[in-house]
Parts: sequence; C-alpha cells; structure tokens
Amino acid sequence: MPVTEQDPIEPLTATPDDREAGLDLRARVTLSRDAPADSQQRQVIVRIDDGPSTTLMYGDRFTVEVTPGSHLLRANNTLFWKRVPFTIEPGEHLEFRFVNRAGRFTLGLLALVGAAPLYLDIERVSLR
Repeated sequence: MPVTEQDPIEPLTATPDDREAGLDLRARVTLSRDAPADSQQRQVIVRIDDGPSTTLMYGDRFTVEVTPGSHLLRANNTLFWKRVPFTIEPGEHLEFRFVNRAGRFTLGLLALVGAAPLYLDIERVSLR
C-alpha cells in the first residue's frame, strides 16, 4: 500500500500579527524508513496520538503537520511495539527514522526455523 501525504492532524493558522512578524507556527513531523541499515523486510505501522495509522515500507517517507506540544508516537513491525513520547515547539520540524534490523542470531534462526525476528529501532532527529 503506497504511503501518501496525510491531511494535517490539526492545522494551525497564523494570525495577521504572526505573519507580519514572520512567525511560522506550524510544527511538522517527518516519518521515514530509508536507512541503509534497514533489512528492507516487513512493514512498520506508525501512528501519532489518536490519528490514522500509516504503513511504511522501505523507502517511504511522509510529513504531517501537528499542533505544538506533547504527543505520543506509536510504531510496530508486528513483532515489536514501541511508544515514543515527544514534545514539539512551534516552527520545529522533527524526523523519526525507522529501521527494521536483523539481530545477531537472525541468520541462524532463519536457517533453523525459516523465520527470524526483525528488531525495530527509532531515531529522532530535529531538522528545525
């Protein structure tokens, strides 16, 4: 399922005074899955707060506008579930990079059982 740009969760509008002062009140979060260390297997299902879930396959990325303040990012690769609380300020742009990576014994388990777990790593980067 291809990932498309999502509608903003709660769009912000700048007042005339804010625009005059050159203030950007938007807070953006980019969700990406394109790290070279990614195993390129399995999907990662991502959700911010109670918003819609989005499926990221390897190479996917999208940006969503959120309100400044505290949020909760939920992500899983159907094997491992993670919750990442974060706070974002007006005008800030955060990126969360998701990596499905193989563990130390993945190849051995794959050879023995025919399946092996992929661990989910999440890296947070401020793009401001």
